[in-house]
Amino acid sequence: MKRLFEYVVAFTLVTSPLALSQSSRVTRAVVTINATASVVNNLEMVVVKDLEFQINDLAASELVVDPQRSPDAAEIRILGSPNSLVRLTYETRSVLQHEGGGSQLFFTNNLSGNSSDIQRQSILITRSNQIRLNGQGLYYVWIGGQLTGIENISPGQYNMDLTIQLEYVQ
Repeated sequence: MKRLFEYVVAFTLVTSPLALSQSSRVTRAVVTINATASVVNNLEMVVVKDLEFQINDLAASELVVDPQRSPDAAEIRILGSPNSLVRLTYETRSVLQHEGGGSQLFFTNNLSGNSSDIQRQSILITRSNQIRLNGQGLYYVWIGGQLTGIENISPGQYNMDLTIQLEYVQ
């Protein structure tokens, strides 16, 4: 989850009427400056569903999870300011590491997205793509891809880190 904040600094200039001091004949003005910071934008990602792989054919050399159609695809919900333009960036390749060490699998990420929670109507997202949040400040992303190296897979748990970065586009 990455939160991006925009800070607004407001300066208020207040001047007092010019005052003349009869003894010194000095003109002076009083200036008051107030600075405030407020959070105006915030982005958040919520994992709705994890990515699942089902390896039924042990002779297969690859496994594909279609982000636009597969029920095994992961789903993430993005929350932010309504109707905002957001840049979504991610790495295209990830490594799944066996939790006991040694074995590795390679995953080429494919992402699709939609402003409504309808996976089949989602469109593919390129590595650095701009998306628009809907009127409620929501956008849905599905993660799938191609898993290779499974012909020599060792039984056990495999873990992968996929970093998705979000930032508002000004």
